[in-house]
Amino acid sequence: MTEHCARCGAALPIVDGDTAAFCAVCGLPQLRVSSEAMVAVVPSPAEGEPEKRLDHPRLDWGTGLRMVALVSAVGAIAPSLLPGTVATGSAGGLSLLAMPLLTVAAVTLYHRSRPRREISPIIGGRLGATLGLMVGAWIAFLTGAVGFTLRYHYHSTTLDSALQQGFDSMMVRMQEAGPQPPELIGFIRSPEFLAGSFLMGHVFSILLLVITGTVCGWLAGALLRSRRQRLTQ
Repeated sequence: MTEHCARCGAALPIVDGDTAAFCAVCGLPQLRVSSEAMVAVVPSPAEGEPEKRLDHPRLDWGTGLRMVALVSAVGAIAPSLLPGTVATGSAGGLSLLAMPLLTVAAVTLYHRSRPRREISPIIGGRLGATLGLMVGAWIAFLTGAVGFTLRYHYHSTTLDSALQQGFDSMMVRMQEAGPQPPELIGFIRSPEFLAGSFLMGHVFSILLLVITGTVCGWLAGALLRSRRQRLTQ
């Protein structure tokens, strides 16, 4: 089979039984590679595509949950030890006021337990939200346990009296605003409304704890990351 020059298209002569290495017309070298010499080259990992870096480090949930559980137990039980805080429902408010400090403690403990792992605002926010959820669960459990013990063991109506006092003050404000329908007054004084309001109050408290923990955890994660970056520079 006659081969042709890649530049001028002239037929390449046969020299010593093989195609000439140069074109006789334009002098272009005719480079040819045999199929046996073609070996597939596999790029090494260093020469390949660069590894994809995560925009945000991953959270070690095992370590994070241990730290959050410890801090949440302290943050919920400590205010509950004060006399009358659980019975009057003020333990949740005290825990909410302590959430910034509790969140910073949880994020700092997580960062110190994993010093080689990166910290980020997202990790701090997740830890803070989990902390708020756990503190709210602790407060709900302690409130239920104390209320059950006061009612059925000590036959005390302290918790019921505190709730009823709050509803009585609400009724006074409603009546001062104007006359209310008797059906509405009866519904508000019903046990179902009292129980539902009690549960919704706990749900709202847990929501506030989660939001506060998320914001404080985000700020704590951002501060710890900036501090780490300054130290590594």
